[in-house]
Amino acid sequence: MPSVEQTAVPIATLSMVRSPSLAEQAADAIVTGVSAGALKPGQRLVEVELANLLNMSRVPLREALKILEAQGIVESIPHRGTRIAMFDETRVNQICEARVALERIALSYAAPIYRSSPELLARLDKIITSMERAADRLEWIQVSKADLSFHREICRASDNSIIETLWDTLARHVFIIFGNEIRDERDARIMGPQHRRLRNFLAAGDTAKLHAEIEPHIMRLRRSRKFTKIASS
Repeated sequence: MPSVEQTAVPIATLSMVRSPSLAEQAADAIVTGVSAGALKPGQRLVEVELANLLNMSRVPLREALKILEAQGIVESIPHRGTRIAMFDETRVNQICEARVALERIALSYAAPIYRSSPELLARLDKIITSMERAADRLEWIQVSKADLSFHREICRASDNSIIETLWDTLARHVFIIFGNEIRDERDARIMGPQHRRLRNFLAAGDTAKLHAEIEPHIMRLRRSRKFTKIASS
């Protein structure tokens, strides 16, 4: 199994993102590395190498690995170290099914809030614009981040702290799945319209249409089998 050093990953690929703590930043960076294919499911993570790559001490890195282990993204095996979890077909389907269930609950809470407070829609509009610009450039990591931001914003607007907490955990799994979807120019053209459709249903407070729409929205690439199997190298 390759070590972090053997993958020759550019530091930019594992670049930091804004998070509340250094450990959360490191956790996000590792997940971004998996999504980008720089780190592989099943790969052993060597603490000293990863700490050097992320330019941080091993203390927050260890905390980050504990966070990811609690979320099921890495696994610690006695006498064998810490490895990135495998994302096989069954697991990916389970993640998508859980996401559908969670987002239906979030939409039930958020729809009446958006209808009564339409000014909140401006945040969704800004994210969609960012998503479309990234899609025009075929910058899929940025598209994925915007996609997650859109759905996280809906969870935030639901004013349900449990939904927000569960989404933040699930989002890292979803980001890894996004990174392994096979996307092309056609997908780039439909990203904006798909999310604007959800946005318009939220503006109308149409919970029934949102519940019907969210499942095919989430499962669209799974059902068309446009997915490259995630495997260890």
